[in-house]
Amino acid sequence: MIKRLLPLLMLFAITLTACTEQKRVVTEGRVIYSVEYPNHKDNFFLYSILPKEMTVNFKDGLMESRIEKANLKNILLVDCNQKQVSAYFSYGDEAVKVALGAADIQNMLSDQKAYTVQFTSEKDTIAGFNVKKAIATAVKNPSDKIELWYTDEIRLKHSNWYNPFHKVPGFLLAYAIDRYGIRMEFRAKRFEEMNIAKEELTADKQGKVIRYAEYNRALGDLFKSFE
Repeated sequence: MIKRLLPLLMLFAITLTACTEQKRVVTEGRVIYSVEYPNHKDNFFLYSILPKEMTVNFKDGLMESRIEKANLKNILLVDCNQKQVSAYFSYGDEAVKVALGAADIQNMLSDQKAYTVQFTSEKDTIAGFNVKKAIATAVKNPSDKIELWYTDEIRLKHSNWYNPFHKVPGFLLAYAIDRYGIRMEFRAKRFEEMNIAKEELTADKQGKVIRYAEYNRALGDLFKSFE
């Protein structure tokens, strides 16, 4: 009798598990990332002043990434629906902002380092989300490889259209990027489930309006001055 019931019990257990292990779906909230600078730890002055945390708010296809430390603030607003970008930067008493036009966005994309992306079968969890692993390899330097961990449990379509990893079909929770001669490594350390106000996803009204080329040059000159 027990032998006859065993297959049925196993089938019931499998069915029950399939019904209860539902995929997480998140459409709004805040992800907090730790930020590391692996190539600049020997530069004590630069490493000490660089921000070590980034917050990303998201809702309805919009993202706001914010990096702040002391009197330095850098905010990037990305519209994944309309494929638009604006940015705000302040350091000390100086504050500037820019809205990228179509040509600016094309320049931004072409300025980024090119990578090939290889998807793997590896899985893990980061900040409470199930993630999958991919490897990005720099086209011009195959020894330069970056581990990417992404999730499809954060529902934000085309969340990577503006960065070098646009082939990755999910929200990045661990990655690295090079900007102004500095490699920055990001890894999500927690997620905060919260309502994101509309004001959190709109451009800062303060700051002098400048062109993208000026904005890019200003940030590049600032980081060079720290070295």
